[in-house]
Amino acid sequence: MASIKLRKHESFYIREGWFEKAINTIHESNTNIFYKNDGIRYLGIGANMVKSLKYWLKAAGIIDGKENELTQFAQLLLKYDQYLDESFSWYLIHYYLIANQEECPVFYEIVNSDMNTFSKTDLDEYLFEKFALTDPKINRNSIDSDVTVFLKSYFNDEPATNPEENYVCPLSRLRLIKKDKNGYMKTRPAYTSLSYLIVYYVLSQIYNYEPFDIEDSMHVINSPYRIFNLDKFMYLQFLDEASRNGLINIDRTAGLNTVYFEKKLTLEEVFAEAFGGDLNV
Repeated sequence: MASIKLRKHESFYIREGWFEKAINTIHESNTNIFYKNDGIRYLGIGANMVKSLKYWLKAAGIIDGKENELTQFAQLLLKYDQYLDESFSWYLIHYYLIANQEECPVFYEIVNSDMNTFSKTDLDEYLFEKFALTDPKINRNSIDSDVTVFLKSYFNDEPATNPEENYVCPLSRLRLIKKDKNGYMKTRPAYTSLSYLIVYYVLSQIYNYEPFDIEDSMHVINSPYRIFNLDKFMYLQFLDEASRNGLINIDRTAGLNTVYFEKKLTLEEVFAEAFGGDLNV
């Protein structure tokens, strides 16, 4: 049985400023900032944080095998949102992390689960039972560490003790997780914070531009309905918006509710449209 890789993040979640600093530094220096101790010098963070950042960049599809080269996704972030100020960029980063089951198994399992309210203990037990089916030697402490990082990535209620340091993860700005006295819960994002273009793009990756049934699409792994915590009404709103903009056609005759892709936008075209580019397809 294959082992499940956990704790690759060195117990650090993504920190404010990490991704944009790394993307811009790799672009400007054209060097492997993760070679030996170069990351400490280039990025101004400790050795363990450099290892963590390298892991997160790979998990999110920012770098791949060649650590001195940016992926197409990273190049598009650099071109359209150089300092990662827009929620559009972070929703896509969220998607790539969740879809990366091998590198982010805890993120993948929690977000794709049917658990909408939970405590940290609930998540630990759920994941242990899930992972033990594949890897009987799975370590509970490793699961607990990854769950802690997940929760701190999407919800952070601990104020920074040092005003010079920002401990908030940018993913928490998406407000996909909230906390009350009973524990944590998945929450719907503000409609205006999430673009129909991202919903369209995620669906295009799942279905490879082939027709699909709306009801079925709400339950498949990594569906936008699941990973963005949408309710059915909001999901249908995004599909209708994609239809009004000519990206899909929704056939509701005889109660079919079948979606057909009218355009096959690439990721670059999705970015261009989102940031006001001239889209000719």
